Parts: sequence; structure tokens; C-alpha cells
Amino acid sequence: MTIAWLDTAATDSLADTAYRRIEEDIVTLRLAPGAMTTEQQLCAALGMGRTPVREALLRLAEGYLARIVARKGVLIRPIEVDYALMTIEIRRLVEHLVVRRAVQHADEVERAQLMEMAPLMGEAAAAPDVHRFMRLDDAFNRLVARAARHEVAARTIVPLHSVSRRIGFVLAGGDGHGLDETGGWHARLMLAIASGDASEAAASLDRLLDMSAEIARRVGALQARSVAS
Repeated sequence: MTIAWLDTAATDSLADTAYRRIEEDIVTLRLAPGAMTTEQQLCAALGMGRTPVREALLRLAEGYLARIVARKGVLIRPIEVDYALMTIEIRRLVEHLVVRRAVQHADEVERAQLMEMAPLMGEAAAAPDVHRFMRLDDAFNRLVARAARHEVAARTIVPLHSVSRRIGFVLAGGDGHGLDETGGWHARLMLAIASGDASEAAASLDRLLDMSAEIARRVGALQARSVAS
């Protein structure tokens, strides 16, 4: 099952397209944690000019996945569990505001889109299709941020989601580990926002944030065992 409105390629600017493609490559580890790359390499990989790629890199550098290093290029930030847990603390504060406002302010089109998206998460989790799951999660996060009608909160929360999605991808790996549970709670949150159920939305969000923190700790434990061996 596919939904036409999820494909934003026709309406995105070149810079938006470059940002989403680079961000997805970082989240899904095609750009490896700790690796260095350059603007020229990314232009070649994306088949795009320097201006949109440069704009995308500046946006990424303002977030938590990449850092521009003078005279060297772009550093893909290593996965730092303590750092990821800090972002989840901020998410817990800001995302409750975002979800509460989305419950209140989402229009009929946005509520219908959430209803359409919920079963897709279940399908991606059941497949399992980790890449599709991550794309749907990103689309969901952006839809809720837009529905909240709060530009400052939206600009704050979207880059934080990228950190959690990358951690989640690490743990899910190729077999989709854990997607069935997280997919179910994502669907519950989508349906709660769509139906205007603030209490259920808050409870579902808390469960997802708790799971994000637990996933980060499990990835940290895996990193520690890897170093020890």
C-alpha cells in the first residue's frame, strides 16, 4: 500500500531534497558514524549542484548528525549514547507540547493523513522493511510538527528525531528487531492525534520516548561489548 501525498519530491526545493537524502543516508548508516565526507563527494553521489548540497549541509550542521570541519570536510557525528539520551530528555519536554497542539490544531486533511499512515507503519514493521519504516517515521514526525502550528517547537523537535531514528536503525539492523512493538505504538499515537484523544496521545508518546531511551541504552551496551572484545 502506498500513498501519493507521502512523495514530496515534486514539491520539495532542491535544498530540501538534498537535506532529506543526506539525512536518510546518515540515519541508515550509508554515511557511517565517524566518517568524513566532502561537499564534492556528496554532490557526485546525489547528482546535484553545490548550492542545494551546501544549504543542506548547513542545516545538518545546525542539528545533531553532522559537523562541518574547516579545510577537511563534513564529519558524520559518531553515535554517542549519552548525547542521544540528552536529546530524548529535550524531546520529552518539547514533544508533549507538539503532540498536544497537534491534537488541538490538526485540520481534517492532516487527520486523514494520520489515519492513512497508521496501517503503513504496521506493514513496514511486519515485513520487516527497516528503510521504509524510517521514512514513514520521518514523514510522521514532520506531519505532526506541521499540524502543531508552532514553528519554534517544530524547528526544535525535527532534528532531535533524527538522532533517535539513527539509534533505532542500529538496533533494528537487517532483521527489523523491535519494529513490531515500536510500530504498534507509533500507530496508536497517530490514531490518537487523528481522533483528538489527548490522553491516549500523551500516553502513547510517553511509551515511545521510554522505548527510545531503552533502545539507546541497548546500543550503548552493544558498543561497550564491542570495545571490550
